[in-house]
Amino acid sequence: MRRLIDAHLAAHGASMARLKLLAFLAEEPRRSTDIASFFDLAARTVTQAIDSLEQNGLVSRSPVPGDRRAKLVQITDAGKALLEQGLPLYDDIVARSFGSLTKEELAGLDAAIAHFDRIVDELEEEAGFRKRRVAPPKAGDRD
Repeated sequence: MRRLIDAHLAAHGASMARLKLLAFLAEEPRRSTDIASFFDLAARTVTQAIDSLEQNGLVSRSPVPGDRRAKLVQITDAGKALLEQGLPLYDDIVARSFGSLTKEELAGLDAAIAHFDRIVDELEEEAGFRKRRVAPPKAGDRD
């Protein structure tokens, strides 16, 4: 499903990764360290993503008051426009995919996901890993 969504979004210059980051920045401007922590990514990965978004005019960087080394990353109007264009595409594919399932199939899928979540939580706890999950953006998250 990710490939299908990314293929549709690519036709509009977006991707799920871009939408997730833009949706996160639409809430409020963030430091790249906050982005890396939230998405559980390496600082270099985040820097490359921000560089790409900035080159495309979707985000901008500005100094953080009181911290000469840090930059605040914020979504631009072009980034907001891409987010507003991309989220309905994402929502439509998800709705059409999951909307094709019967109530019983949805209940089974829900039970399977809950089961895997419990197993992953147990494995993370045993290993001492921190728990970080990032859900894909939803239409209601834009408000």
